Amino acid sequence: VADPFRTVNEPAVSGDCLNGNGANLNAGRYCNGLTLQNSVNLKPGVFIIDGGTLKINANANVTGSGVTFYLANNAAVSFNGNATMNISAPTSGTYKGMLFFGSRKNSTTTAATINGTSTSVMTGAIYFPKQNLSYLGNFQGANGCTQVVARTIDWSGNTSLAINCSNYGMSPLPVGGVVKLAE
Repeated sequence: VADPFRTVNEPAVSGDCLNGNGANLNAGRYCNGLTLQNSVNLKPGVFIIDGGTLKINANANVTGSGVTFYLANNAAVSFNGNATMNISAPTSGTYKGMLFFGSRKNSTTTAATINGTSTSVMTGAIYFPKQNLSYLGNFQGANGCTQVVARTIDWSGNTSLAINCSNYGMSPLPVGGVVKLAE
């Protein structure tokens, strides 16, 4: 299947490394990962995770709208159980509809794991063209809309997603050719 986001340019990895401590975080470059715990509000913009792991710890409550996470230099994603996320992608601009963007240069061994609660809402595309993506536990994505494009996708537990995202300003994903499900 052709990559539906192949024409979206990757953000430049530049700027000073920001400190990830605090209840309100600004967009920018976070070096060697970013760990979110307790209650965190993300300001709109592109959060560049330059290496390391984007971690959302158990029982964290993360909110933010107009947010894109760009994972560069083999950055991984690990959302632990009982984390609650209410995050959404930008509705306009270069990264319209893009919530997570894994660099096309990342290693195929870099993993992304989403394990949240049934009350989590993530609205936007999850794009990991080279990475394997796992949805675990009871992540429901209630009242949000998520488009998923990844090297491989593994669902387990009570995970569910909505697929018609037109009400959220996202374009349908064109799927051409033959799609196969491998077990």
